[in-house]
Parts: sequence; structure tokens; C-alpha cells
Amino acid sequence: MDSEYEAFIAAQSQKKYPPPTNMLSAIKSLLADPSTPPSAAAREAVSCFIAESTPDPDYTSLWPLLFAAVGKFTALNDRLVDFIAELRSLSDCNGAFGRLDGLSEYMTEFVFDYVDHPFYDSQCDEKRQSWVNVNSFAAKLYARGIRANNVGHLRHGGWVLRKTLEKAPWEKFHHEDIEQELEDLDNDEDDEEYCKQRDLMLEEIDIRSLNGWVPAAAQWIRHCGKEIYEMEGSMGREFPTKWTGPEVWSKERWAFWKERFEWISFVTALDRKTRRIAKEMVEEMARIEDSDRVYSSSLTN
Repeated sequence: MDSEYEAFIAAQSQKKYPPPTNMLSAIKSLLADPSTPPSAAAREAVSCFIAESTPDPDYTSLWPLLFAAVGKFTALNDRLVDFIAELRSLSDCNGAFGRLDGLSEYMTEFVFDYVDHPFYDSQCDEKRQSWVNVNSFAAKLYARGIRANNVGHLRHGGWVLRKTLEKAPWEKFHHEDIEQELEDLDNDEDDEEYCKQRDLMLEEIDIRSLNGWVPAAAQWIRHCGKEIYEMEGSMGREFPTKWTGPEVWSKERWAFWKERFEWISFVTALDRKTRRIAKEMVEEMARIEDSDRVYSSSLTN
């Protein structure tokens, strides 16, 4: 296993824009040495800024390294969450590390941009596990009250839940957006390339892509289910889906999501693991509802 960590750090150090040596060393210690406290790794990661008392440090090069580790090392997910919690608690450099500058933006642009390829990607299983890891990590940050620049990560969870449970592109037989993408391939000699590109795009909206989405969406119910159940207000940008109710967080939308998880649990085309997770989510959501009813009843008695 140590060789796996060594290979990971070596690969990160050879990136076109590698993170600073102290960040690489800190993450290596965090991953490879269980005796290294996350607090020590967090301080080492930004030690160059602390040493110079930089008033407004730019430590955003940490995020690509961090999420590469999150995606690759499933068993260390909690330890990486602890690392962020400790980084956030550092008071050095006028409390700049407590803001987690750039984290939310990095997650939006480079992390929550997942596309599932169930057929033609030789690394499909690894990418799906990485996607689960990322969602688990973000959900745990939210559950622990860790915010980047006071921005909660539940909006990412809302997007994943909507994408998984409200979109159903496999129900359509004509996709205008795909047709437009293929317009340039209109000659007979382009037939082979046309079919190749068409199949790649259709792969992304095949029902079996849910094998990649459902386990990720489940992380938000597992770690933030109670908070999601109680959420109200805007979910951000909306798009046409099977949900036709008000475009907000609501218990009605939660109930719709539960129905969709139940539907997924009966889809023969999906992996048994996916269907099992969907069934578990129905049960977990019911437990959250029951707990809320018991609590509400206790307040009125």
C-alpha cells in the first residue's frame, strides 16, 4: 500500500502545475502514516505561508491534490475530511485558512462535472468509485458544518439528487441536442464516425448510467438526510425534469425522490448493487420521516 501512496504523490509532483513540496509532503504523511494527526498535516500543507505570515495566502493549489486523493483512496475519506476541518481551524495568516478560499469554486468547476460512461470507458468502475468518494466527502463536510466562504455544499447534493432522480432522458427517442452535435457528419462517408459519436453521446443518457449516479446520490441521504428533509427555499438553477412541483427544496420533492428511489429498486436493467442501494435509501428516508413525526408529536404533547 505504501507503494501506492508513493506512486500517487510522484504522479502529482509531475503535473504541469504541481502543488508545492510542503503540500505534497503533508498529503503523503496523511495518507501513508496513520500516526500523523490531521492537524499536523494541515499545518504542514500551508507551512510556507505560516512561516512568512502571509496576510492573504493563495493556497488554492491544494484543492486539485486533495480531490485527487479523495477520489483515489476510499478508505481514507474520513481522514481527509478531518484534514479539512483542521485546516479550517488554523488561525494563522489572519484566519485566511478558515475561509477555505477557492474550495467551493473548484468543486463547482472541476469536481461536480461528472459524466457516466457505462459501456465504452475501460476505467468506468474506478471513475464511479471516485464519484462516490467525492460525494461522500462533500456530504460529510456539510454534515460537520464546514463551509467554504460561508457557502454550503448542499447545493452540490441537490444537483446530484435532481440529476439522479428527476432526469429521465432514456424515456425520449428524439434528442435534438444530440442531432445538432452530429449535424456536421452528414455525408455518407461519415457514417462510421456518425455512429461512433452518436453511441458515445447516447451512452451518457442510457438508463444504466444510474449505476454511477445512484450510489453517489445515496451519500447525501446517508450523511445529510435530516438536513435535506428539513430544507426549504431555492435549489438554484432548475431545468425541466419529471418533477413538476415548485422549484424549491420541499418535503413534497423529498417524497418524489423517495418514489424515484423505489422505482429504481425495481429496474431490471440496473446492477443488483444499485437496486439494493435504492431500496436502502427508501428505508432510510422513511426512518427520517418517522423520526420527524415522533419529534413533532412530542412537541404537541
